[in-house]
Amino acid sequence: MYSYNSIRSKSLKRQDYLVLFSIYLGGFMNSLVDFLKELVSIKTELRIEDGRVIRENYEKAAEFIASTAEKLGLKTETVVFEDNFGKVPVVLIEPRDVNAEESIALVSHYDVVPAKGPWVVEGREIDPYEPLLVNGKLYGRGAADDKSAIAASIYALKEAVDEGRKFKFKPVLVIAGDEEGGPLGIKTLLDKGFKWDKAVILDASAEYLSIGASGVIHGWVRVFGKSGHAGYPHLSENAVSKLVKVISFIQEKYGSVRCGRISRYPSPPGSPLPNLWGRFNFTILKLGENEVEKHNVIPGEAVAGFDARLLPEEDVEEAVRELISFFSRAFSEYGVRGCVEIIAKLRGWYTTDEKLKEEAVKSMEKAINTAGLNQEVKIAAELGGNDGTFFFLKGIPVVALGAIRSENNIHSDNEFVYIRDVEFLKEFVKALVTEG
Repeated sequence: MYSYNSIRSKSLKRQDYLVLFSIYLGGFMNSLVDFLKELVSIKTELRIEDGRVIRENYEKAAEFIASTAEKLGLKTETVVFEDNFGKVPVVLIEPRDVNAEESIALVSHYDVVPAKGPWVVEGREIDPYEPLLVNGKLYGRGAADDKSAIAASIYALKEAVDEGRKFKFKPVLVIAGDEEGGPLGIKTLLDKGFKWDKAVILDASAEYLSIGASGVIHGWVRVFGKSGHAGYPHLSENAVSKLVKVISFIQEKYGSVRCGRISRYPSPPGSPLPNLWGRFNFTILKLGENEVEKHNVIPGEAVAGFDARLLPEEDVEEAVRELISFFSRAFSEYGVRGCVEIIAKLRGWYTTDEKLKEEAVKSMEKAINTAGLNQEVKIAAELGGNDGTFFFLKGIPVVALGAIRSENNIHSDNEFVYIRDVEFLKEFVKALVTEG
């Protein structure tokens, strides 16, 4: 075994330190990281194309996850959901012969958002699905979001069993697809009657324990006019000009109301406000589907997409009614013919179990110390949302923690995860589900 002092005394280069660090970690590097690399190399993209749901390699990923868990001595079950676009396997993994009274679901997902390569990492081009381990970082689509959690949780259970630990919960890893916007995700599983006493979403930040998450409303506003030649504007009604007025009204009037809503739950570290706040943004501008994009044509239909973020404790139906009322005011104010279409709405969630929260805080403290991280335990609610909502709506208490940090480039080029954070999440899961 190499000690830190013996490594320093050799005056080695940086690359040598990395090699010796790999030797020091031993089995961890040769098993967990190898598993994570292999899983990242399976392209499990979820895309929506022309109204169709495209799922790549879901079954291949699920089979790899299940077979690895079986080889590690864990018990597995695969539940398969199916629609017109294909199958969505959910892999359930647990240790054998655990007699704890309460069950706890540890939730992660194997699907990823699309990636276009090549990425440029450390001066070299890589394919997003050919993972690269360099300087303690594993690059690849899904490395952080959320395949890191799959690897960490599987090896946490394996190590807990190998170390002969006593389980205080009956842990079940719930590894699903369709988290990134598909219709057959965790919600479907819970609606089919699967139930646990508590839940932890492992698709979250490593920087704080999440005790809540924001709700969301997505939709379109369509404004109608009369198309015509741009040289004869008096014979037309410009839908773009009308939409601009509506956007200005909504962003100023409704946006200020939404921003004025302040949650009782704290914001994540680095936020501009101490407590979570409401948000609203227009995110898409385009012409109607049947309009011609030409400089000399006045369009008869213009469309804007929007994103509203709700407090964890807000009722989503009340928020939808309020939003639509502001659009109605804008239409009336400017004499606009228009309509609003809500395409997605998801209420937020918050922790309802103080004991679960306390257990998670203690487990996070232990994991920080074991993994040697230089950070404090912080508690906050999330600016985004996650699958915690579906557990909340079923009356199942939930918290969230993951291996994701703000600089990990999730959903973007050069996504990566720190290997130390995978180790941290593994230790968190072990501490949470076992005694001592």
